[in-house]
Amino acid sequence: MDTPGISLCMIVRNEAQHLEQCLLSVQGRVSEIIIADTGSEDNSMAIARRFGARVIRLPWEHDFSKARNHTLQLASYGWILVLDADEALADWKLDDLQSLLESERADGYFLPFIHYVGEGSGREYVTDNVCRLFRNDSRICFRGSIHEEVASSIWSLPGGHIAYAHLPVHHYGYLDDELQRKNKASRNLELIHAALRLEPDSVPLRYALGTEYYQQGQYQAAADLLLPLLEEAPPESGYTADLYLKTAFALQAGGRPVDAESVYRAGIGLYADFTDLLESYAGLLLEQGQAWRAYPLLQQALDSGDTAHKYPSSSGSGTCRTRMFAGRVCERLFLYEEALEHYRQAIGYTPDDPAAWEQLATLSLLAGQAEQLTAFTRPLLPALPRRVLSRLVPAALNARAAPWLAALLAAPHLPEDIRQVLQVLLGTLFRDPEQPGAASAGLARMREDMPDNPWVSGYLWALSCRSGGIAAAGQGLGRLAELPPGPAADSEHRTNTPLSFADYSYEAQLLLQAGAWDTLLLLSRPFGAAHFLWSRLPLPLLRGLLDAPVAFKLQWCADYTGHLQHHSLPGDAAEWLLYAAIAQSCGQVPQLTSADEQTLRQSGSTAAITGLSYYMLLLAAEVHPEGSITATGSIPWLLLVKSVLQSGG
Repeated sequence: MDTPGISLCMIVRNEAQHLEQCLLSVQGRVSEIIIADTGSEDNSMAIARRFGARVIRLPWEHDFSKARNHTLQLASYGWILVLDADEALADWKLDDLQSLLESERADGYFLPFIHYVGEGSGREYVTDNVCRLFRNDSRICFRGSIHEEVASSIWSLPGGHIAYAHLPVHHYGYLDDELQRKNKASRNLELIHAALRLEPDSVPLRYALGTEYYQQGQYQAAADLLLPLLEEAPPESGYTADLYLKTAFALQAGGRPVDAESVYRAGIGLYADFTDLLESYAGLLLEQGQAWRAYPLLQQALDSGDTAHKYPSSSGSGTCRTRMFAGRVCERLFLYEEALEHYRQAIGYTPDDPAAWEQLATLSLLAGQAEQLTAFTRPLLPALPRRVLSRLVPAALNARAAPWLAALLAAPHLPEDIRQVLQVLLGTLFRDPEQPGAASAGLARMREDMPDNPWVSGYLWALSCRSGGIAAAGQGLGRLAELPPGPAADSEHRTNTPLSFADYSYEAQLLLQAGAWDTLLLLSRPFGAAHFLWSRLPLPLLRGLLDAPVAFKLQWCADYTGHLQHHSLPGDAAEWLLYAAIAQSCGQVPQLTSADEQTLRQSGSTAAITGLSYYMLLLAAEVHPEGSITATGSIPWLLLVKSVLQSGG
């Protein structure tokens, strides 16, 4: 196929870092390259000439439109593509491009620009649609000294029409290091203020200034500039939807929630499928404790889906990110099954997202749905990178979820040393929990080949606590300081350093996974951690506690109710809910001290009050066994623990 008849027009200054990537991306897609250099001091122009570009020198007059229009005048082909050096085409298909150029219905095309933001991981971005591909017509030109645009000149033509083209462009100029290197904020403010001195009433320029303040986090200044523009900007302009979003969020961030809600409502009245606006409004309502109002907005955003072709957007809006948000809101509303479905859908969009997997795994395990989690995981195993497996494997071990752990063992990206340890545990300890000797022997053989592996050393220590009885277990607890707190920790002994909660958390996980129940109980006793809060351990471990042997759970409950330190300190809502879960799992009605009841009532958590109410029902049913009061069904105690912790109660 012949090269499309497109002239690439660029203005460049000191862009050697990006220019080659840009020009490589257009090879075979453009017939000529015209580059105006406005004062480069690096080898940008040498790179340009290597790609056959026509290079001209152009004095910089602090006017982007003037510089761009100069390059347009030199174009010799029927269509013009305008790019910056820090932009690159996203694998444009030649057949699709040629079809667009042959159409007689459009004078230009809006292209979806993907602006990567943050530290450069490539995962976070915002999008908008910009007309950068248009006919070579002397009447079509850029306007505006900064934030220049060509769309208005096309619309001013008789019958002028701009269509949308699904031809993405990657933009790297908003990454943190690029913003700092080019000092874009200072440059943009200088240019905007200079332009405003000439056109003080210009709506686009005032919007541009408000946007600069917004991007710098100066939300009060941004709101003061943007709010009056809502009455002046026409709804059909290319930036009015974004104006509503930025104004509402700036008001919200600037401490004006009532004004923000008014703008959100007005904006949604105009742009009912603007997913970023819907999601941002839901965030405001959630801040105000109105989850029941936030959820319908998120459902509306999910129904709209990815609308980046119509509105400025950010990564995951209407898809994975909105699903995650909806899942968290559902948990606030105790709609746990719906929350699980949202998390599953989020993973469907991004199977390698650790946060989505962590939410799904934790909620599934606490809800007692390890079997469903296993079935969901199996077909996705090839897509699970190490960063995901590093969260899922400990969760499976802590919950003692052997079938799910066996499924994860088949993940192709699981590190081989961890795979070998898991094979030993699954083949011995998880198969026959009462025979720890086989696991110890297998791990001891592994230590000969991997003497510095912290997984092997940790499990051997935990298993040694089982084999020597309670006395040996107590001695084993005294050796905790000699172990690193995790696989990535410094291996030097820290015998003179007081143990932190992170130390106790790590050792508690090892002890539970190894079934060293006697030593695990010692963690909460007086010579262990003061006022040890089990509910602050990794949440999947709470499922492991709930499925522990009955003798352990009965002793755990006895320790909770009889612990002197517990009665001398204020109660804790999440801790009592965990106690209630463990007590009921072994056939006991939980006890409630006055301190615990006061904490539950004052926590401000709906989950805590729900647990307290159900406890009162249980107590009434016990006191009146033959009366009209009954307590049927069950309550998801562990899910209430999670909800309380999330709400800070």
